[in-house]
Amino acid sequence: MAAKSRKTGSSGPSIAGRLIADLINFRKQKVVDLKAVRNARIRAEELEAVIASEEELSRLDPVHAVYVYAQNKMDIFVAQLGSVPAVKGLVAICVDADREYMPHGPPMSPLTLSYFTCWSFFDLCSGARKESFGTITIEVFRALKADPGLIRLLEKMQASRMGFYVHEGFSGQHVRLRELVTERGLTATVPSGHKGQPGEIWLARIMPDPFEELPFGYSVVFTTPYVIWRLEGDSVFEVGDERGWLAFFERTLGKTGKPDRLAAYEHLMKYGLSRHYWNEYIFEAYLNHVHEAIFLTGFPDLPLSRPHSRESTDLRS
Repeated sequence: MAAKSRKTGSSGPSIAGRLIADLINFRKQKVVDLKAVRNARIRAEELEAVIASEEELSRLDPVHAVYVYAQNKMDIFVAQLGSVPAVKGLVAICVDADREYMPHGPPMSPLTLSYFTCWSFFDLCSGARKESFGTITIEVFRALKADPGLIRLLEKMQASRMGFYVHEGFSGQHVRLRELVTERGLTATVPSGHKGQPGEIWLARIMPDPFEELPFGYSVVFTTPYVIWRLEGDSVFEVGDERGWLAFFERTLGKTGKPDRLAAYEHLMKYGLSRHYWNEYIFEAYLNHVHEAIFLTGFPDLPLSRPHSRESTDLRS
């Protein structure tokens, strides 16, 4: 299985601009509940009330809960856009990718719903402007004068990306992580429940502390962690191959065309070298799983290092 990368171009008005025009035309048809968008609110000082008012959210860690709340608002909005012409291209790509990867987590697929939803909302983009469902939603919400607190959260989610992190121990109930390449350190809660052990390498999307004016002091690992194990012959090592991954980045970052190492890393982790770059890697690198984490092995540019690559499959047949 190998998904084909597609390239799209754009000219004329932005997707968001066309969507706003479409929404004006569709206002009387009530294709999208504009009043619900305008009235969606989430402010730092209202956080506890928001969480307490939602039974499911009240059981979550507060930092996790506030991002789940924001994503739920976006889920509802995006779900209403299927019949709006301006976004049919993005919708079609998502439908094709959902059919290709069946993103419901193991054993059906190593792509989890939390990973795939973030990819399809915030990383999948179209046209020269690189518009995503996230950027489109933010622009439309601004035009509709939706709550600035909700827009700010969506901006943080849109700016997020996957990253490779080294587990460096614990700080109370939180995990300490250091990102490869950027060397940025952070502490985070892990809603999946995987605490791991020092030396593990995680591939994950981490959302930052949501409110500068009301800091919680930690981030949240928003996706189920992909823990990268190291294979040597028939032996499996849970401690990750940090040197191997740094070598991968040295081989790969120059291919992004970005002017410096940090910009190249951030571009690679958000967009890959092709549309389905990270989807394909996760699909082909799958090794095992537990409820709290999914285990991968291998490198994106070394096909024989990935158990389910076409090259590995052909070698076994």
